[in-house]
Amino acid sequence: MEVTRTNFQEVLKELEEVLKNATFLSIDGEFTGLNSGPDAKPFDTPAQYYNKLKYGSMDFLFVQFGLSVFTYDEIVGKYNQRTYNFYVFPRPFNRSAPDCRFLCQASSIVFLATNGFDFNKLFRFGIPYLTTNDEEKISKKIEEMQKIREDGLELIPISSDSKPQIEEICAKIDEFLHSDAEELIIDRCNAYIRRIIYQEVRMRWQNKIRIEYNVDDANRGLIAYKMGTKAEEEKRKAERREKEIMELKEAVGLSALLRMIADSGKLIVGHNMLLDLCHIVHQFFGPLPDNYAEFKSLIHGLFPKLLDTKVLAQSESFKELIPSSILNHMLDTINKSPFTMPDVIPIKNRSYSISQKIYHEAGYDAYITGLCFIAMSNYLGSLQSEKISMVDPSSPLLNPFLNKLIIVRIRDYPYIHLVENDPNPNRDHVFHITFPSAWKTADITQLFSPFGGVLISWLNDTSAYVGLNRREQSLETDKTY
Repeated sequence: MEVTRTNFQEVLKELEEVLKNATFLSIDGEFTGLNSGPDAKPFDTPAQYYNKLKYGSMDFLFVQFGLSVFTYDEIVGKYNQRTYNFYVFPRPFNRSAPDCRFLCQASSIVFLATNGFDFNKLFRFGIPYLTTNDEEKISKKIEEMQKIREDGLELIPISSDSKPQIEEICAKIDEFLHSDAEELIIDRCNAYIRRIIYQEVRMRWQNKIRIEYNVDDANRGLIAYKMGTKAEEEKRKAERREKEIMELKEAVGLSALLRMIADSGKLIVGHNMLLDLCHIVHQFFGPLPDNYAEFKSLIHGLFPKLLDTKVLAQSESFKELIPSSILNHMLDTINKSPFTMPDVIPIKNRSYSISQKIYHEAGYDAYITGLCFIAMSNYLGSLQSEKISMVDPSSPLLNPFLNKLIIVRIRDYPYIHLVENDPNPNRDHVFHITFPSAWKTADITQLFSPFGGVLISWLNDTSAYVGLNRREQSLETDKTY
């Protein structure tokens, strides 16, 4: 189901109930770019990798969020599935809301466009969002403005230079009060003059005239209205407060859904989901911490049960059966023996089918991720002495794969472990070398040629890490050098 800001509140209300009954959720995201900083190197540590993501990727925008909800129906012994594809864009709802600036990477934009991404829909109807801190600031600002409207501000003196302009405006207001006109548009003026006008109206025409600033059309400036009866004014104030509450609720937007997902405590499944999680936290909750350990703690605190299907696919149980862990390749694999494609029940107007093949649409990719997870889980069940045809997401069979996030492009470190210490691989086969600046890759390869092939990770013009492809040769290398 496609979701924009025009139908988001309706879908959000629907998901309040849907998430309560969900068995597990699968997610996916699309971005305006991937990396603007230094690339990860083969011999980085997980902490170095995280820092490169934090400082090189978070200036891009998370523009599409896919959520697939799988709910097991015990009566028919099958999952039913509903999937939502959310367009996300940080539309500021008033002057006090953040006006987001973000990066675009040309290759990513071309990639999205090639795969049918609707940028016009994104910019016109994308769902806004606010971090928790931004929401608190705006909420406090609204409360302050309500207090000012009701109690007023301390009196400030009128400067001699401004007095003629103030008196001219007040004369127009007095004339308006005794006329049949319904409103008076006051010419644009600066913040100081506006403050004085509010003050003078309160002092001269209390309970007769009210002043409002038209935030929808700044060119109109202040507008004066005649006040109605006490009951009418109380009703107007209540309606205005309700409108401000609704505007703030709409501005919180997709952040409300992500908080709902976090609060649900459900298992969340993703595919190569580290970058998705970093963007989700940064964009909808708050800034990522600088400290790597704090990052792991934050992610686990928000989402206590995570499973990355890429971790599953590259594990000992699957790596010989799944030759490629690219998502569409995985789908082709699980559609053949020894796997069985799960038979899920689509919810009308809420579901995809595998025949659509619209990869890189976040909703579709979330759906495919969920199918792959079910198929691989059930395969694990088929290996047991007492075969399990349908493996529950809470099954102990899945415990070895929980809360591990795949790390791409790094040798030896297969994943980040959110709960325990990360794997500590032996890197005796990796050497730090220095050499003349004139050296090229061929010179380093030639130097290590007696010990077989090598992987070179350049640090600068005169140093590099060199990893032996044949690890057993490391001792011989130590003796030689």
